[in-house]
Amino acid sequence: MNWSSLVAKAPEKCGVYIFKGKRKPIYIGKAKNIKKRLQQHLKLSETDPKEFAIFRDAVSVEWIITRNEFEALVLEVDLIQTHKPKYNVLHKYGGGYPMLLLTDDPYPTIKVVRGTEHKGTLFGPFLQASKAYKVKKLIHKLFKLRTCDPLPQRQEPCMDYHLGLCSAPCTKLVSKSEYMLSVEGAKALLSGEVAQVLPKLYEKIEEFSKELLFEKCAQIRDQIKALENITKGQTVSGLPYKSADLFYKVGKRIGLFLIRGGKLVSKEIYDLEREEELEEFILGYYYSNFVPEHILTNFSIPEETKMWIQKRSKHEVAFSQEIPSKLLVLAEENVKENIDLKLLEEEFKNKLGIPLPKIIEGFDISHFYGEDTVGSCVVWEEGSMNKKRYRRYKVKTLTKIDDYGSLREVLSRRAKRLKDKKEPMPDLWLIDGGKGQLNVALKVKKLYKLPIKVLSLAKEEEILYTEDGKALKLKEIPLLYRVFGLIRDEAHRFALSYNRKLRTKKALEDVLSKVKGVGETRRKIIYRNFDNLYEFIRADQERLRKLGLPLSIQQEVRKYLE
Repeated sequence: MNWSSLVAKAPEKCGVYIFKGKRKPIYIGKAKNIKKRLQQHLKLSETDPKEFAIFRDAVSVEWIITRNEFEALVLEVDLIQTHKPKYNVLHKYGGGYPMLLLTDDPYPTIKVVRGTEHKGTLFGPFLQASKAYKVKKLIHKLFKLRTCDPLPQRQEPCMDYHLGLCSAPCTKLVSKSEYMLSVEGAKALLSGEVAQVLPKLYEKIEEFSKELLFEKCAQIRDQIKALENITKGQTVSGLPYKSADLFYKVGKRIGLFLIRGGKLVSKEIYDLEREEELEEFILGYYYSNFVPEHILTNFSIPEETKMWIQKRSKHEVAFSQEIPSKLLVLAEENVKENIDLKLLEEEFKNKLGIPLPKIIEGFDISHFYGEDTVGSCVVWEEGSMNKKRYRRYKVKTLTKIDDYGSLREVLSRRAKRLKDKKEPMPDLWLIDGGKGQLNVALKVKKLYKLPIKVLSLAKEEEILYTEDGKALKLKEIPLLYRVFGLIRDEAHRFALSYNRKLRTKKALEDVLSKVKGVGETRRKIIYRNFDNLYEFIRADQERLRKLGLPLSIQQEVRKYLE
Protein backbone atom coordinates (compact mmCIF):
# COMPACT_ATOMS: atom_id res chain seq x y z
CA MET A 1 0.00 0.00 0.00
CA ASN A 2 1.17 3.52 -0.80
CA TRP A 3 0.85 5.04 2.67
CA SER A 4 2.37 8.36 1.64
CA SER A 5 -0.37 9.09 -0.90
CA LEU A 6 -3.08 7.96 1.54
CA VAL A 7 -1.75 10.16 4.35
CA ALA A 8 -1.54 13.09 1.91
CA LYS A 9 -5.33 12.92 1.53
CA ALA A 10 -5.95 13.26 5.27
CA PRO A 11 -7.65 16.47 6.47
CA GLU A 12 -5.76 19.14 8.38
CA LYS A 13 -8.49 19.22 11.00
CA CYS A 14 -9.09 18.01 14.55
CA GLY A 15 -10.41 14.48 15.01
CA VAL A 16 -9.73 10.77 15.44
CA TYR A 17 -7.86 8.47 13.06
CA ILE A 18 -8.24 4.69 12.91
CA PHE A 19 -5.69 2.20 11.55
CA LYS A 20 -7.70 -0.85 10.51
CA GLY A 21 -6.44 -4.39 10.29
CA LYS A 22 -8.03 -7.27 8.39
CA ARG A 23 -10.73 -7.79 11.02
CA LYS A 24 -10.81 -4.78 13.37
CA PRO A 25 -8.94 -1.57 14.31
CA ILE A 26 -5.34 -2.13 15.44
CA TYR A 27 -4.58 1.44 16.55
CA ILE A 28 -6.73 4.51 17.30
CA GLY A 29 -5.45 8.01 17.98
CA LYS A 30 -6.56 11.63 18.18
CA ALA A 31 -4.93 14.74 16.77
CA LYS A 32 -5.36 18.48 16.52
CA ASN A 33 -4.23 18.11 12.92
CA ILE A 34 -4.93 14.62 11.57
CA LYS A 35 -2.69 14.97 8.52
CA LYS A 36 0.36 16.17 10.46
CA ARG A 37 -0.08 13.44 13.07
CA LEU A 38 -0.28 10.70 10.43
CA GLN A 39 2.84 12.11 8.77
CA GLN A 40 4.62 11.84 12.14
CA HIS A 41 3.52 8.20 12.45
CA LEU A 42 4.85 7.50 8.95
CA LYS A 43 8.22 9.11 9.66
CA LEU A 44 8.59 7.31 13.00
CA SER A 45 7.87 3.96 11.34
CA GLU A 46 11.36 4.14 9.82
CA THR A 47 12.99 3.83 13.26
CA ASP A 48 10.36 2.86 15.83
CA PRO A 49 9.47 -0.89 15.95
CA LYS A 50 5.94 -0.27 17.23
CA GLU A 51 5.18 2.34 14.57
CA PHE A 52 6.60 0.01 11.92
CA ALA A 53 4.31 -2.79 13.16
CA ILE A 54 1.23 -0.56 12.93
CA PHE A 55 1.84 0.16 9.24
CA ARG A 56 2.82 -3.45 8.58
CA ASP A 57 -0.42 -4.86 10.04
CA ALA A 58 -2.82 -2.14 8.88
CA VAL A 59 -4.77 -2.43 5.63
CA SER A 60 -6.25 1.07 5.71
CA VAL A 61 -6.58 4.25 7.75
CA GLU A 62 -9.78 6.22 8.30
CA TRP A 63 -10.61 9.38 10.22
CA ILE A 64 -13.52 11.10 11.93
CA ILE A 65 -13.49 14.90 12.14
CA THR A 66 -14.64 16.50 15.42
CA ARG A 67 -15.44 20.08 16.42
CA ASN A 68 -12.67 20.34 19.03
CA GLU A 69 -9.91 18.43 20.82
CA PHE A 70 -12.13 17.53 23.77
CA GLU A 71 -14.67 15.82 21.48
CA ALA A 72 -11.78 14.01 19.80
CA LEU A 73 -10.53 12.80 23.17
CA VAL A 74 -13.97 11.52 24.26
CA LEU A 75 -14.45 9.72 20.93
CA GLU A 76 -10.93 8.24 21.04
CA VAL A 77 -11.43 6.79 24.53
CA ASP A 78 -14.83 5.32 23.69
CA LEU A 79 -13.55 3.73 20.46
CA ILE A 80 -10.49 2.26 22.15
CA GLN A 81 -12.54 0.76 24.97
CA THR A 82 -15.00 -0.66 22.43
CA HIS A 83 -12.52 -2.18 19.99
CA LYS A 84 -9.46 -2.72 22.23
CA PRO A 85 -6.92 -2.23 19.42
CA LYS A 86 -3.75 -4.31 19.58
CA TYR A 87 -1.31 -1.37 19.65
CA ASN A 88 -3.16 0.91 22.08
CA VAL A 89 -2.27 0.79 25.77
CA LEU A 90 -5.33 2.66 27.08
CA HIS A 91 -7.60 -0.36 27.28
CA LYS A 92 -4.97 -2.26 29.28
CA TYR A 93 -5.59 0.09 32.23
CA GLY A 94 -9.33 0.57 31.72
CA GLY A 95 -10.63 -2.59 33.38
CA GLY A 96 -10.84 -0.96 36.79
CA TYR A 97 -9.08 -1.88 40.01
CA PRO A 98 -11.20 -3.41 42.79
CA MET A 99 -12.68 -1.19 45.50
CA LEU A 100 -14.40 -1.98 48.78
CA LEU A 101 -18.03 -0.91 49.06
CA LEU A 102 -19.66 -0.32 52.44
CA THR A 103 -23.26 -0.83 51.43
CA ASP A 104 -26.10 1.55 52.22
CA ASP A 105 -28.45 -0.96 53.90
CA PRO A 106 -30.22 -1.20 57.28
CA TYR A 107 -27.47 -3.69 58.20
CA PRO A 108 -24.52 -2.63 55.97
CA THR A 109 -21.85 -5.04 54.83
CA ILE A 110 -18.65 -4.90 52.80
CA LYS A 111 -18.23 -5.99 49.18
CA VAL A 112 -15.42 -6.08 46.61
CA VAL A 113 -16.63 -4.21 43.51
CA ARG A 114 -15.26 -2.64 40.34
CA GLY A 115 -16.31 0.65 38.81
CA THR A 116 -17.75 3.61 40.71
CA GLU A 117 -21.52 3.38 40.14
CA HIS A 118 -22.59 1.75 43.40
CA LYS A 119 -24.91 2.68 46.26
CA GLY A 120 -22.88 3.16 49.43
CA THR A 121 -19.41 4.37 50.41
CA LEU A 122 -16.42 3.35 48.28
CA PHE A 123 -12.86 2.84 49.56
CA GLY A 124 -9.84 2.28 47.37
CA PRO A 125 -8.92 1.45 44.72
CA PHE A 126 -6.72 -1.51 45.65
CA LEU A 127 -3.90 -1.84 43.14
CA GLN A 128 -3.54 -5.51 44.07
CA ALA A 129 -6.84 -7.42 43.99
CA SER A 130 -5.63 -9.88 46.62
CA LYS A 131 -5.24 -7.01 49.11
CA ALA A 132 -8.88 -5.98 48.64
CA TYR A 133 -10.05 -9.50 49.50
CA LYS A 134 -7.68 -9.70 52.47
CA VAL A 135 -9.04 -6.42 53.87
CA LYS A 136 -12.62 -7.64 53.33
CA LYS A 137 -11.81 -10.83 55.24
CA LEU A 138 -10.14 -8.83 58.02
CA ILE A 139 -13.25 -6.63 58.39
CA HIS A 140 -15.50 -9.67 58.71
CA LYS A 141 -13.13 -11.17 61.28
CA LEU A 142 -12.78 -7.99 63.34
CA PHE A 143 -16.18 -6.32 63.02
CA LYS A 144 -18.40 -9.32 62.20
CA LEU A 145 -20.30 -7.56 59.42
CA ARG A 146 -22.79 -9.87 57.74
CA THR A 147 -21.41 -12.19 55.04
CA CYS A 148 -24.75 -12.98 53.39
CA ASP A 149 -26.10 -10.70 50.64
CA PRO A 150 -28.94 -9.96 50.67
CA LEU A 151 -29.70 -10.28 54.39
CA PRO A 152 -31.78 -13.46 54.85
CA GLN A 153 -34.34 -14.37 57.53
CA ARG A 154 -33.12 -17.33 59.59
CA GLN A 155 -33.99 -19.15 62.79
CA GLU A 156 -30.43 -20.34 63.34
CA PRO A 157 -27.16 -18.63 62.34
CA CYS A 158 -25.05 -20.00 59.49
CA MET A 159 -21.53 -21.43 59.72
CA ASP A 160 -19.90 -17.98 59.29
CA TYR A 161 -21.30 -16.98 62.68
CA HIS A 162 -19.69 -20.00 64.33
CA LEU A 163 -16.42 -19.24 62.51
CA GLY A 164 -16.44 -15.74 64.00
CA LEU A 165 -16.90 -13.95 60.67
CA CYS A 166 -20.45 -12.62 61.17
CA SER A 167 -22.53 -11.38 64.11
CA ALA A 168 -25.72 -12.92 62.62
CA PRO A 169 -28.05 -9.92 62.41
CA CYS A 170 -30.34 -12.27 60.41
CA THR A 171 -31.25 -14.06 63.67
CA LYS A 172 -31.20 -10.95 65.90
CA LEU A 173 -28.20 -12.24 67.87
CA VAL A 174 -26.75 -8.72 67.76
CA SER A 175 -28.58 -5.48 68.55
CA LYS A 176 -28.94 -2.82 65.86
CA SER A 177 -26.91 -0.28 67.91
CA GLU A 178 -24.09 -2.76 68.54
CA TYR A 179 -24.01 -3.72 64.85
CA MET A 180 -23.87 -0.07 63.74
CA LEU A 181 -20.96 0.56 66.12
CA SER A 182 -19.13 -2.25 64.30
CA VAL A 183 -20.01 -0.56 61.00
CA GLU A 184 -18.50 2.68 62.32
CA GLY A 185 -15.37 0.76 63.26
CA ALA A 186 -15.12 -0.83 59.83
CA LYS A 187 -15.55 2.57 58.18
CA ALA A 188 -12.85 4.04 60.42
CA LEU A 189 -10.46 1.20 59.53
CA LEU A 190 -10.97 1.82 55.82
CA SER A 191 -10.76 5.62 55.97
CA GLY A 192 -8.14 6.02 58.69
CA GLU A 193 -10.48 8.41 60.54
CA VAL A 194 -10.53 6.67 63.93
CA ALA A 195 -10.96 9.62 66.31
CA GLN A 196 -14.77 9.46 66.50
CA VAL A 197 -15.11 5.73 67.03
CA LEU A 198 -12.20 4.99 69.44
CA PRO A 199 -13.78 6.61 72.53
CA LYS A 200 -17.05 4.77 71.81
CA LEU A 201 -15.21 1.46 71.67
CA TYR A 202 -13.38 2.17 74.93
CA GLU A 203 -16.72 2.96 76.58
CA LYS A 204 -18.22 -0.22 75.14
CA ILE A 205 -15.40 -2.37 76.47
CA GLU A 206 -15.96 -0.90 79.95
CA GLU A 207 -19.69 -1.62 79.66
CA PHE A 208 -19.12 -5.24 78.62
CA SER A 209 -16.53 -5.65 81.36
CA LYS A 210 -19.01 -4.61 84.06
CA GLU A 211 -21.53 -7.09 82.65
CA LEU A 212 -18.83 -9.80 82.66
CA LEU A 213 -19.17 -10.28 78.90
CA PHE A 214 -15.51 -11.11 78.46
CA GLU A 215 -15.82 -12.61 74.98
CA LYS A 216 -17.31 -9.35 73.70
CA CYS A 217 -14.58 -7.42 75.56
CA ALA A 218 -11.96 -9.41 73.65
CA GLN A 219 -13.72 -8.67 70.36
CA ILE A 220 -13.77 -4.90 71.05
CA ARG A 221 -10.17 -5.03 72.22
CA ASP A 222 -9.12 -6.51 68.87
CA GLN A 223 -11.04 -3.78 67.05
CA ILE A 224 -9.32 -1.07 69.11
CA LYS A 225 -5.91 -2.58 68.43
CA ALA A 226 -6.56 -2.73 64.67
CA LEU A 227 -7.78 0.87 64.54
CA GLU A 228 -4.87 2.19 66.56
CA ASN A 229 -2.39 0.29 64.42
CA ILE A 230 -3.47 2.10 61.27
CA THR A 231 -2.27 5.39 62.75
CA LYS A 232 1.21 3.93 63.22
CA GLY A 233 4.04 3.17 60.88
CA GLN A 234 3.17 5.65 58.16
CA THR A 235 6.30 6.92 56.45
CA VAL A 236 4.17 9.57 54.74
CA SER A 237 1.18 10.83 56.70
CA GLY A 238 -0.44 14.12 57.62
CA LEU A 239 -0.73 15.07 53.95
CA PRO A 240 -3.25 17.83 53.17
CA TYR A 241 -5.47 15.58 51.04
CA LYS A 242 -8.54 13.55 51.87
CA SER A 243 -8.10 11.72 48.56
CA ALA A 244 -5.36 12.19 45.97
CA ASP A 245 -3.47 10.28 43.28
CA LEU A 246 0.15 11.07 42.47
CA PHE A 247 1.57 10.16 39.06
CA TYR A 248 5.36 10.44 39.09
CA LYS A 249 7.20 9.99 35.78
CA VAL A 250 10.85 9.12 35.17
CA GLY A 251 11.45 8.34 31.51
CA LYS A 252 9.14 5.48 30.52
CA ARG A 253 8.51 4.51 34.14
CA ILE A 254 5.38 5.75 35.94
CA GLY A 255 4.74 5.52 39.65
CA LEU A 256 1.13 5.69 40.88
CA PHE A 257 0.75 6.58 44.58
CA LEU A 258 -2.65 6.63 46.29
CA ILE A 259 -3.27 9.01 49.22
CA ARG A 260 -6.40 8.45 51.27
CA GLY A 261 -7.25 10.12 54.57
CA GLY A 262 -4.02 12.12 54.47
CA LYS A 263 -1.82 9.00 54.24
CA LEU A 264 -0.05 7.11 51.51
CA VAL A 265 -1.92 3.80 51.30
CA SER A 266 -0.70 2.09 48.13
CA LYS A 267 1.66 2.33 45.18
CA GLU A 268 2.32 0.63 41.87
CA ILE A 269 5.10 1.05 39.31
CA TYR A 270 4.37 0.72 35.57
CA ASP A 271 6.73 0.58 32.61
CA LEU A 272 5.40 2.03 29.36
CA GLU A 273 6.75 1.03 25.98
CA ARG A 274 7.15 4.70 25.01
CA GLU A 275 6.93 8.00 26.87
CA GLU A 276 4.24 9.13 24.40
CA GLU A 277 1.83 6.59 25.91
CA LEU A 278 1.59 8.58 29.16
CA GLU A 279 -1.69 10.33 28.35
CA GLU A 280 -3.28 7.06 27.24
CA PHE A 281 -2.17 5.48 30.49
CA ILE A 282 -3.91 8.15 32.59
CA LEU A 283 -7.07 8.04 30.46
CA GLY A 284 -7.18 4.26 30.71
CA TYR A 285 -6.75 4.36 34.47
CA TYR A 286 -9.59 6.81 35.08
CA TYR A 287 -11.91 5.18 32.55
CA SER A 288 -13.07 2.72 35.21
CA ASN A 289 -11.39 3.85 38.43
CA PHE A 290 -12.30 6.28 41.18
CA VAL A 291 -11.36 9.93 40.54
CA PRO A 292 -10.00 11.57 43.74
CA GLU A 293 -10.29 15.20 44.78
CA HIS A 294 -6.65 15.91 43.87
CA ILE A 295 -4.45 14.67 41.04
CA LEU A 296 -0.74 15.40 41.46
CA THR A 297 1.85 14.99 38.71
CA ASN A 298 5.46 15.93 37.98
CA PHE A 299 4.47 16.63 34.37
CA SER A 300 1.79 18.69 32.64
CA ILE A 301 -1.58 17.20 31.64
CA PRO A 302 -3.36 18.50 28.50
CA GLU A 303 -6.42 20.64 29.21
CA GLU A 304 -8.76 18.35 27.27
CA THR A 305 -7.58 15.41 29.40
CA LYS A 306 -8.31 17.40 32.56
CA MET A 307 -11.79 18.19 31.24
CA TRP A 308 -12.44 14.53 30.46
CA ILE A 309 -11.34 13.42 33.96
CA GLN A 310 -13.43 16.17 35.58
CA LYS A 311 -16.56 15.05 33.72
CA ARG A 312 -16.08 11.50 35.04
CA SER A 313 -16.05 12.77 38.63
CA LYS A 314 -18.98 13.73 40.86
CA HIS A 315 -16.88 16.36 42.63
CA GLU A 316 -14.43 19.13 41.78
CA VAL A 317 -10.96 17.85 40.87
CA ALA A 318 -7.83 19.92 41.56
CA PHE A 319 -4.80 19.29 39.33
CA SER A 320 -1.36 20.32 40.57
CA GLN A 321 2.35 19.85 39.86
CA GLU A 322 3.26 21.01 43.39
CA ILE A 323 4.10 17.84 45.31
CA PRO A 324 4.75 17.87 49.10
CA SER A 325 8.47 17.36 49.75
CA LYS A 326 8.19 14.16 51.81
CA LEU A 327 5.91 12.62 49.19
CA LEU A 328 8.27 13.75 46.42
CA VAL A 329 11.25 12.08 48.10
CA LEU A 330 9.35 8.82 48.48
CA ALA A 331 8.15 8.91 44.87
CA GLU A 332 11.68 9.48 43.59
CA GLU A 333 13.06 6.63 45.68
CA ASN A 334 10.40 4.19 44.47
CA VAL A 335 10.34 5.07 40.79
CA LYS A 336 14.12 5.28 40.52
CA GLU A 337 14.67 2.31 42.85
CA ASN A 338 15.35 -0.33 40.25
CA ILE A 339 18.81 0.00 38.78
CA ASP A 340 20.01 -1.52 35.53
CA LEU A 341 22.06 -4.36 37.02
CA LYS A 342 24.01 -4.87 33.80
CA LEU A 343 25.31 -1.31 33.90
CA LEU A 344 26.01 -1.65 37.62
CA GLU A 345 27.94 -4.86 36.97
CA GLU A 346 30.15 -3.01 34.50
CA GLU A 347 30.82 -0.24 37.04
CA PHE A 348 31.86 -2.72 39.74
CA LYS A 349 34.14 -4.49 37.31
CA ASN A 350 35.73 -1.35 35.80
CA LYS A 351 36.00 0.83 38.93
CA LEU A 352 36.46 -1.73 41.72
CA GLY A 353 37.70 -4.79 39.86
CA ILE A 354 35.15 -7.09 41.51
CA PRO A 355 31.99 -8.89 40.33
CA LEU A 356 28.61 -7.34 41.09
CA PRO A 357 27.70 -8.32 44.67
CA LYS A 358 24.43 -10.11 45.19
CA ILE A 359 24.19 -9.02 48.84
CA ILE A 360 25.74 -5.92 50.45
CA GLU A 361 25.45 -5.30 54.20
CA GLY A 362 25.81 -1.72 55.45
CA PHE A 363 26.78 -0.78 59.04
CA ASP A 364 26.65 2.37 61.16
CA ILE A 365 27.10 3.26 64.85
CA SER A 366 25.00 5.81 66.71
CA HIS A 367 25.11 7.15 70.31
CA PHE A 368 24.11 10.18 72.39
CA TYR A 369 27.24 11.52 74.06
CA GLY A 370 28.35 7.98 74.75
CA GLU A 371 24.97 6.75 76.04
CA ASP A 372 22.67 4.20 74.43
CA THR A 373 25.23 3.20 71.80
CA VAL A 374 23.67 1.12 69.05
CA GLY A 375 24.64 -0.33 65.70
CA SER A 376 22.64 -1.02 62.58
CA CYS A 377 22.93 -3.52 59.76
CA VAL A 378 20.94 -2.90 56.56
CA VAL A 379 20.83 -5.20 53.56
CA TRP A 380 20.94 -4.40 49.85
CA GLU A 381 20.01 -7.47 47.83
CA GLU A 382 19.96 -7.80 44.04
CA GLY A 383 19.18 -4.17 43.32
CA SER A 384 17.01 -3.02 46.23
CA MET A 385 16.93 -2.70 50.01
CA ASN A 386 15.61 -5.80 51.80
CA LYS A 387 14.10 -4.30 54.95
CA LYS A 388 13.00 -7.67 56.27
CA ARG A 389 16.65 -8.50 56.92
CA TYR A 390 17.61 -5.28 58.71
CA ARG A 391 19.03 -5.81 62.21
CA ARG A 392 19.69 -3.55 65.22
CA TYR A 393 22.39 -4.09 67.85
CA LYS A 394 22.60 -2.57 71.32
CA VAL A 395 26.28 -2.30 72.26
CA LYS A 396 26.83 -4.24 75.50
CA THR A 397 30.58 -4.20 76.22
CA LEU A 398 31.25 -0.43 76.31
CA THR A 399 30.09 2.40 78.59
CA LYS A 400 32.02 5.30 77.03
CA ILE A 401 32.51 6.83 73.59
CA ASP A 402 34.47 4.35 71.50
CA ASP A 403 33.36 4.24 67.88
CA TYR A 404 35.97 1.68 66.87
CA GLY A 405 35.22 -0.60 69.85
CA SER A 406 31.47 -0.33 69.22
CA LEU A 407 31.91 -1.15 65.54
CA ARG A 408 34.14 -4.11 66.45
CA GLU A 409 31.45 -5.53 68.75
CA VAL A 410 28.64 -5.11 66.23
CA LEU A 411 30.64 -6.61 63.35
CA SER A 412 31.82 -9.50 65.52
CA ARG A 413 28.28 -10.35 66.57
CA ARG A 414 27.22 -10.18 62.94
CA ALA A 415 30.17 -12.31 61.83
CA LYS A 416 29.28 -15.05 64.33
CA ARG A 417 25.76 -15.26 62.90
CA LEU A 418 27.18 -15.46 59.38
CA LYS A 419 29.64 -18.20 60.32
CA ASP A 420 26.83 -20.12 62.04
CA LYS A 421 24.78 -19.77 58.86
CA LYS A 422 21.99 -17.97 60.69
CA GLU A 423 22.09 -15.30 57.98
CA PRO A 424 22.98 -15.57 54.26
CA MET A 425 26.65 -14.75 53.64
CA PRO A 426 26.97 -11.33 51.98
CA ASP A 427 29.44 -10.55 49.23
CA LEU A 428 30.44 -7.17 50.63
CA TRP A 429 30.39 -5.07 53.81
CA LEU A 430 30.03 -1.29 53.52
CA ILE A 431 31.09 0.57 56.67
CA ASP A 432 30.05 4.15 57.40
CA GLY A 433 33.39 5.87 58.09
CA GLY A 434 36.95 6.32 56.90
CA LYS A 435 40.19 4.32 57.00
CA GLY A 436 39.95 3.66 60.73
CA GLN A 437 36.56 2.00 60.45
CA LEU A 438 37.76 0.08 57.39
CA ASN A 439 40.70 -1.36 59.36
CA VAL A 440 38.41 -2.46 62.20
CA ALA A 441 36.18 -4.30 59.71
CA LEU A 442 39.18 -5.93 58.01
CA LYS A 443 40.41 -7.29 61.36
CA VAL A 444 36.98 -8.79 62.09
CA LYS A 445 36.87 -10.26 58.59
CA LYS A 446 40.29 -11.86 59.09
CA LEU A 447 39.46 -13.14 62.58
CA TYR A 448 36.32 -14.90 61.42
CA LYS A 449 37.71 -15.82 57.99
CA LEU A 450 34.78 -14.30 56.11
CA PRO A 451 34.88 -14.70 52.30
CA ILE A 452 33.73 -11.13 51.67
CA LYS A 453 35.03 -7.77 50.43
CA VAL A 454 35.06 -4.73 52.74
CA LEU A 455 34.69 -1.05 51.81
CA SER A 456 34.13 2.13 53.83
CA LEU A 457 32.45 5.38 52.83
CA ALA A 458 33.52 8.64 54.49
CA LYS A 459 30.73 11.23 54.85
CA GLU A 460 32.43 14.59 54.30
CA GLU A 461 34.31 13.99 51.08
CA GLU A 462 32.22 11.00 49.96
CA ILE A 463 35.42 8.97 49.52
CA LEU A 464 35.14 5.22 49.07
CA TYR A 465 38.08 3.35 50.64
CA THR A 466 38.91 -0.16 49.43
CA GLU A 467 40.86 -3.06 50.89
CA ASP A 468 43.70 -2.58 48.41
CA GLY A 469 44.28 1.07 49.35
CA LYS A 470 42.22 2.84 46.69
CA ALA A 471 40.39 6.07 47.54
CA LEU A 472 37.66 6.77 44.99
CA LYS A 473 35.77 10.05 44.74
CA LEU A 474 32.34 8.48 44.62
CA LYS A 475 30.50 11.54 43.32
CA GLU A 476 32.45 11.11 40.09
CA ILE A 477 30.92 7.63 39.68
CA PRO A 478 27.14 8.36 39.79
CA LEU A 479 25.87 4.78 39.59
CA LEU A 480 28.11 3.50 42.40
CA TYR A 481 27.39 6.63 44.43
CA ARG A 482 23.68 6.00 44.11
CA VAL A 483 24.01 2.44 45.44
CA PHE A 484 26.57 3.02 48.18
CA GLY A 485 25.02 6.35 49.19
CA LEU A 486 21.62 4.71 49.59
CA ILE A 487 23.05 1.90 51.74
CA ARG A 488 25.09 4.29 53.92
CA ASP A 489 22.18 6.70 54.44
CA GLU A 490 19.79 3.87 55.26
CA ALA A 491 22.22 2.40 57.82
CA HIS A 492 22.56 5.85 59.43
CA ARG A 493 18.79 6.38 59.56
CA PHE A 494 18.16 2.95 61.02
CA ALA A 495 20.80 3.32 63.75
CA LEU A 496 19.70 6.84 64.68
CA SER A 497 16.03 5.85 65.03
CA TYR A 498 16.96 3.01 67.40
CA ASN A 499 19.15 5.30 69.50
CA ARG A 500 16.30 7.80 69.89
CA LYS A 501 13.88 5.06 70.84
CA LEU A 502 16.13 3.79 73.62
CA ARG A 503 16.76 7.27 75.01
CA THR A 504 13.12 8.21 75.41
CA LYS A 505 11.40 4.91 76.00
CA LYS A 506 10.48 5.53 79.64
CA ALA A 507 10.00 9.27 79.53
CA LEU A 508 6.47 9.29 78.12
CA GLU A 509 4.83 7.44 81.00
CA ASP A 510 6.61 9.53 83.64
CA VAL A 511 5.56 12.83 82.08
CA LEU A 512 1.92 11.89 81.43
CA SER A 513 1.42 11.04 85.08
CA LYS A 514 2.27 14.68 85.91
CA VAL A 515 0.28 16.41 83.16
CA LYS A 516 -3.26 17.65 83.77
CA GLY A 517 -6.14 16.67 81.51
CA VAL A 518 -5.02 13.12 80.72
CA GLY A 519 -7.66 10.68 81.89
CA GLU A 520 -7.38 6.91 81.95
CA THR A 521 -8.91 6.42 78.48
CA ARG A 522 -6.66 8.97 76.80
CA ARG A 523 -3.63 7.63 78.64
CA LYS A 524 -4.36 4.17 77.25
CA ILE A 525 -4.64 5.55 73.72
CA ILE A 526 -1.32 7.43 74.06
CA TYR A 527 0.53 4.48 75.61
CA ARG A 528 -0.65 2.12 72.89
CA ASN A 529 0.13 4.42 69.98
CA PHE A 530 3.40 6.16 70.90
CA ASP A 531 6.52 4.28 71.89
CA ASN A 532 8.21 7.24 73.50
CA LEU A 533 8.04 10.90 74.44
CA TYR A 534 9.93 12.01 71.33
CA GLU A 535 7.37 10.38 69.05
CA PHE A 536 4.43 11.93 70.93
CA ILE A 537 5.69 15.52 70.96
CA ARG A 538 6.65 15.32 67.28
CA ALA A 539 3.30 13.82 66.19
CA ASP A 540 1.43 16.01 63.70
CA GLN A 541 -2.02 17.41 64.40
CA GLU A 542 -3.64 15.06 61.87
CA ARG A 543 -2.51 11.93 63.71
CA LEU A 544 -3.61 13.33 67.08
CA ARG A 545 -6.99 14.28 65.62
CA LYS A 546 -7.56 10.81 64.21
CA LEU A 547 -6.80 9.29 67.61
CA GLY A 548 -9.24 11.69 69.30
CA LEU A 549 -6.47 13.42 71.26
CA PRO A 550 -6.70 17.20 71.70
CA LEU A 551 -3.66 19.24 70.74
CA SER A 552 -3.72 20.78 74.24
CA ILE A 553 -2.33 17.56 75.76
CA GLN A 554 0.71 17.69 73.48
CA GLN A 555 1.14 21.38 74.32
CA GLU A 556 0.98 20.65 78.06
CA VAL A 557 3.67 17.98 77.68
CA ARG A 558 5.91 20.44 75.85
CA LYS A 559 5.35 23.09 78.54
CA TYR A 560 6.27 20.58 81.22
CA LEU A 561 9.51 19.73 79.41
CA GLU A 562 10.40 23.40 79.06
